[in-house]
Amino acid sequence: MKKILVLSDFGPQADEVAKSAVYLSAKLNVNLILFNTFVSQPVLSEYGGNPWSVEELLWADEGKEKLSFMKEDLEPVIAALPATVHHPSVYCRQAMGSLGGQVCELLENESIELIMMGTRQGSAWDHLLTGSDTLAVIGHVDRPVIVLPAGQPLKQLKKVTIATDYDDADLNAVHYLTRLGRLFGFKIDIVHVNLWGEKAVPDAKRLAFENHVARFNFPGISYLTISGKDLVNRLNGYCTENGSDLLVLVHDHHSLLGRLFSGTQAKSLLEKQEFPVMIIPAAMARE
Repeated sequence: MKKILVLSDFGPQADEVAKSAVYLSAKLNVNLILFNTFVSQPVLSEYGGNPWSVEELLWADEGKEKLSFMKEDLEPVIAALPATVHHPSVYCRQAMGSLGGQVCELLENESIELIMMGTRQGSAWDHLLTGSDTLAVIGHVDRPVIVLPAGQPLKQLKKVTIATDYDDADLNAVHYLTRLGRLFGFKIDIVHVNLWGEKAVPDAKRLAFENHVARFNFPGISYLTISGKDLVNRLNGYCTENGSDLLVLVHDHHSLLGRLFSGTQAKSLLEKQEFPVMIIPAAMARE
């Protein structure tokens, strides 16, 4: 059975992310993996014949205990799910090394539907996810990644907004969303992003995109175009106005939107994001 991979930072937002994952897992009929990683420090002592730092030893014990507590906290949440939906099993995993590398290794050994993580920053000792960690995950994985801003749990999915420039990767991402939409019953707003200074998309390309989407036979799809210099604020403003529960972006280094994920633009997006955001990698979308 597939699983949702929950990247836990043990911070104030950790429980919020895990509980949001329970909501999704019930609809997707998948289980959960609570995952925490730690970047090792220079060796300070010997333990059992192998070099271990004091910090590593403490992390191993403390991390295992915290993951166990998180799992226990999810038990009443899972028990409260309706009897007619899937009640997920919860597994705990630990690893030592860079977050991006460890997540990629885990994806090779587990059947993962999607990844969930938070955006809060904090100290290295608490193993909190930083903005750079978030970008490392997004840039390395071939699964959808849902990033939850602090105080924005994902409790429902009634409307989803996807930003597009009508690329093939965007088209396949919409197809993926229609499959989810049939499970959750949400509507989809397809927002064409016309960045300041860029040429307008030819009508023929737009019509071809819309005609292809029509073949998905998914009701409740609407289209809109937004343009301007401050894309992040305009997208957030639109999501506020239309009552969207999730903003979806396709990560493709060669696409128009891919430029959002370079340098300060990506950092700005994650810092300003006011809604849960799903990043769909173009590589996954083409599968």
